[in-house]
Amino acid sequence: MELVNICIALGIGILTFISVLTRVNGWFYSFKYSQEQSRLPPGDMGWPFVGNMLFLLKCSIGDNLDAFSTYLSTRFGSGGIYTGHLFGRPTIIVTTIEPCRKILMDEENFAVAFPDYLLNLLGNKENQEHRILRRTTANAIRTHGSLSYYFDSLDRIVKSSFDKWLATDEPMEFLSAIKRPAFEVLMEVLLGGEAGVSRQVLDLIFKENQPRFKAFKSLAINIPGFAFHRGIKATKVVARILRDVIEERRVRIANKQERPKSMLDAMLDTQDEHGNGFSDEDILKVLLSYTFGGYETVALAITRTIMHMQRHPEFLQKAKEEQEEIVKRRSSPDTGLTFEEIGQMKYLTKIYHETLRFGSTETMYFRMAKTTMNINGYTIPKGWKVLTMSGHWYMDPNTYVKPKEFNPSRWDDAEIKPTTYLPLGVGPRMCPGANLAKLTVFVLAHYFLLNCRLEQVKPPNRGEPLENCLVRFKKLSA
Repeated sequence: MELVNICIALGIGILTFISVLTRVNGWFYSFKYSQEQSRLPPGDMGWPFVGNMLFLLKCSIGDNLDAFSTYLSTRFGSGGIYTGHLFGRPTIIVTTIEPCRKILMDEENFAVAFPDYLLNLLGNKENQEHRILRRTTANAIRTHGSLSYYFDSLDRIVKSSFDKWLATDEPMEFLSAIKRPAFEVLMEVLLGGEAGVSRQVLDLIFKENQPRFKAFKSLAINIPGFAFHRGIKATKVVARILRDVIEERRVRIANKQERPKSMLDAMLDTQDEHGNGFSDEDILKVLLSYTFGGYETVALAITRTIMHMQRHPEFLQKAKEEQEEIVKRRSSPDTGLTFEEIGQMKYLTKIYHETLRFGSTETMYFRMAKTTMNINGYTIPKGWKVLTMSGHWYMDPNTYVKPKEFNPSRWDDAEIKPTTYLPLGVGPRMCPGANLAKLTVFVLAHYFLLNCRLEQVKPPNRGEPLENCLVRFKKLSA
């Protein structure tokens, strides 16, 4: 009996200790900011040092970030603004659309502030950028004229990829297969493709990028044997390769040799407000950032677009019929896909919007308050990180009817407000590659719908995303 009492007392003591420990962060920050007449949002600061990171990482690895938002709203109400402790810093977490828009649009009071571990993978530890350089790179891949210039290369890369996939009967991991053409399109824009660098260089960049992506969803433990350590090593390898490419391109400039039209050349030809060119290190940071985030998300958008159509044959058939109508309107059966025809793909656009809505449940944007702000009656202290999470409102039945149902027809409704749909950001920091991504998705979908069917060989392992399944591309019979 005495042993039982000891065990009960020990259990109560452990639970009490855990309860106190989980409240230490909250008590510390509540006391600190109550002295300044601040009103922090409700929330959970988690454990000291660790904060809420373990739960966020679990949700992120499982591609279920909405579970994190749901936890906050269930426990602390539906206000949509909460406190937390993430990435080693006190953080304001925003999950409703209007305050998210205010924060993302306000460059005067909120700066981009990626977590330290992500900056290491991006190769930009200072988290700094030049606005002129940002504008130059955005113009290189955002404008109609720039996109039309790259269209023929994009078309060639996609057709070549389908020829290769259809020529083999070996099953392939769907997402991994799609990554390669998405990567080649990006390299065409960034470096000029094989006209700018050798095939061996492109292959090496592609190979070393894979550990960088794996490190993104891992614990930031920079010790040999851990994924994050391998990702940091890969970033250094890619940086070394890109430095060589930049130096070689400067030699071409000095010798007045012909150069491919690319983002790299646009950056080398651009000057700041003082008439100075940008340093190799500034240009390198941009290239490292684009090579990290510039094609993985595009490949995801492509695979998910196709997988959603596979799950819903009626949507696939309507999209196929639209592509067939586009072909029928051509003056000659030998005429290939044109840049102008992309604008005729109205139904595919609806499927794409719906795919992004589903995929955006995993989207996060990182900011830091430059000054103490008040939003919706809550204080955002200067220097605090701000994390906006969009998944909650995309699955909100008050915003979208039957939100968990994949329904392209919802985009027929003119009542859907643009303010409820921000899959690629908003304002001056809207994703600069949004139009290039859409173009890549549409070109690939065009050839898939007209020429192929997807045969799923093996579903993904339990807990893996659907796009990790093994597939074969099969040619449609005439």
